[in-house]
Amino acid sequence: MNLNNQQERQNQIIQLLKEKKYVTTYELVQFLHFSESTIKRDLINLEKDGLIRRTRGGAIIIDNNKIDIPYLMKLTNINNDKVKQHLGSICEQLIQDDMVLFIDSSSTCLHLINILSKFKGLKIITNGLVTASVISEYIDADVIIIGGKIVKKRWTINGSSAIFNIEKYHADLAFISCRGYSIDNGATETTEGEAYIKQAFRRQAKEVVLVFDETKYNKNFMYQSLSNKDIDYVVTNTRFAQDEIEALNYYGIKTIIS
Repeated sequence: MNLNNQQERQNQIIQLLKEKKYVTTYELVQFLHFSESTIKRDLINLEKDGLIRRTRGGAIIIDNNKIDIPYLMKLTNINNDKVKQHLGSICEQLIQDDMVLFIDSSSTCLHLINILSKFKGLKIITNGLVTASVISEYIDADVIIIGGKIVKKRWTINGSSAIFNIEKYHADLAFISCRGYSIDNGATETTEGEAYIKQAFRRQAKEVVLVFDETKYNKNFMYQSLSNKDIDYVVTNTRFAQDEIEALNYYGIKTIIS
């Protein structure tokens, strides 16, 4: 089995379902140029992951907004995500040599790697398996990975052991992303474990930088990870209305708009 082909194929199925909400097996066969049996196996696997629901003759997306795509699917197109690359690049102005940084396991914060090589003496603490691996491979920095439970298909570590581990460290900055952000509810997540990890980063960091693109703005999910009072900087390409800017200023949040 060619794992790369399988991941790319399932990624395309998800993207098509997010656009159309429902597709037939026949449409997927014609679109992807694979056999019906291969497509059906993909649909079975995606349903087991909680991403889709199979129907007679096809599949539907479970929730176009709340779907949490497996991490390796996100990495398939990471080099083509120009928006996140740019958000990562403008975070450069906040970093200095010899800083201690928390970096979460999100694909958004993974784009910081392109700028970290410009600094000397960094110490980086992360709960992301891929993040730790890539930084240690390409960046001259001390890397610490948080110990704890690996979340299936998310390449992230959380749980009580991870939170206890985070509390041993103190950082100058925490770079954190989110599943959704709104003025009313702050930053939110789909899972309790991920929210708790980001709260722990907040407690142990002097300042927090929340990084998100405009697709996450005004989206709210079940678990709050950061309230507005927890956030020092917002880095985004979102164009806020004047009243929203005033609300951010009220909470003392400095905005850096790309």
